[in-house]
Amino acid sequence: MKTLLINNFSPFIVDIEKILNDFGNEAECYNCDEILAIDTHLDFLENFDNVILSGRQRNSTVINKVNSRIVKGALVLNKPLLGICYGAQILALTLGCTLKRMGKVRDLINIKVVQQDPIIKGYDEMEMYESHNFCISVLSPDFKLLGKSISCTNELFCLKNKPIYGTQFHPERSGKPGRDLIENFLKIR
Repeated sequence: MKTLLINNFSPFIVDIEKILNDFGNEAECYNCDEILAIDTHLDFLENFDNVILSGRQRNSTVINKVNSRIVKGALVLNKPLLGICYGAQILALTLGCTLKRMGKVRDLINIKVVQQDPIIKGYDEMEMYESHNFCISVLSPDFKLLGKSISCTNELFCLKNKPIYGTQFHPERSGKPGRDLIENFLKIR
């Protein structure tokens, strides 16, 4: 299994890399600005089994452009994709959803599972770490909601009939439930 990890200059990128290494996953991490220089995104994506989009600390049109291209490429190639925090937000924006600004959240949040899915197998509730100023306010009809919280209505979601997921939270900073979610994602084909 080979994962493309897009680093959007997240302070938690080393946590994602550690989890991938712990599971024996072969991962290649690229800074998003390195991806911008690649002209043939679909050919590049063909080299990987799945994709993870990290969170970010700063707003940038370059980061948005690169991640939006990756989302579209994963959709075309039917590659499993996991967008974490900002990664989920750009996934949602790229595919017709809307965001809203909110007060800063930086805490463990209880996530209520509203629909079972292999990515959260065995969980009805999970405590996950969040750190963000925006949330996905409206999911397009192409998505199904998997989890919600008092902080954010659309905490965990996936594209209907495609292995494309978004988490408003940071599974890489959330202990066992987060590790289980990433491990389950890596098993999706």
